[in-house]
Amino acid sequence: MLALAALFSAAPATAQRLSIAPDLDLEVSGGVQPRVSLGVQDRADEDDTRYGAGLRRARIQARVLYRDLAGVEYDVDGASGAVESVDLFAFANLSKSVQARVGYFPIAQPRGGVLTPYFLIDAVDRAATVERWLGGTLGGDGRDMGADLTYRSGPAFASLAVHNGAGTFGREAGNYREGISSPDVVGGPETGGLAVSGAASYTLASGVEVGAFGSVNGADPARTARGRGGRDYTSGGAHLYWGAEPGSQPVRLKLDALALRYADDGGGAQEVAGLSALAALGLGASGEAFARAESYWSDVDARGDTYLTAGASYSPSAALGGPYHRARLTLAYQYRDGAFLPDAHLVILQGQLAF
Repeated sequence: MLALAALFSAAPATAQRLSIAPDLDLEVSGGVQPRVSLGVQDRADEDDTRYGAGLRRARIQARVLYRDLAGVEYDVDGASGAVESVDLFAFANLSKSVQARVGYFPIAQPRGGVLTPYFLIDAVDRAATVERWLGGTLGGDGRDMGADLTYRSGPAFASLAVHNGAGTFGREAGNYREGISSPDVVGGPETGGLAVSGAASYTLASGVEVGAFGSVNGADPARTARGRGGRDYTSGGAHLYWGAEPGSQPVRLKLDALALRYADDGGGAQEVAGLSALAALGLGASGEAFARAESYWSDVDARGDTYLTAGASYSPSAALGGPYHRARLTLAYQYRDGAFLPDAHLVILQGQLAF
């Protein structure tokens, strides 16, 4: 019991650092999120019901650093039962505030996407509007092959990336690496261009964070197709947060907005929009209740889908004086009022341990 208390109340969940050579260090961190869930989906004759248990995430992150000047990061996830690559990139610290990366990593996107670490998600999942956006752009992982520059200094953050646009780690699309001995050095799917994405944010002294993102993708990624092949797209959005992290203050408010325009593929252009609003109220020093309302329009000229989420979380680690996200138990109810998707209900109980 004392060992468990020490784990929960230790310093904030930062990587464990080991020296592996006089000029090399290894940092290891990770987390696990087990969950049980009950889902009900409306049907005209009889509702479908399903329940189950599993792992939402089981993540390990390893970073090898050379004199804190450069290094390599590799993240894997085993929640599916097989080890899958998440991030793999090399980085160089060009100054105290500027870092360059090359490889497969999170690209500039809506703030509620993977720019928010999985262990700092407000409820049991990211906002549905962001997940829908990811599904039609970079993919659910929110990552791509490319290079970027990131600036962090006090309350300011900015990132600019040039990337393949395919949103995949696979060799068959996006990960081009043929050698001169190959019979066809330009083999593989042809892409129409590259993508450029950027994001910036600033946190005021009052704890209010304001930010925006933008992206132009000329690679015609396959996941944007609607029967006529992939489409270029442009996208942008903004966020306004007062208390970005769960358990960070007694009252938290978060607003997110995004827009997405697919190029005309012969069937006309498609314009997409999403709005999300969250309010959270602290329950003492170790609990929080939250509610989120969202709307997502896959076509701004048609009726959109509405999503509602409500629930509460409890942090044993915060109760012991540690960080709120180190250990957390969250119960949430989610509802979808679909325009073209069936109405649905979910109840999820999810645990979390981050180290």
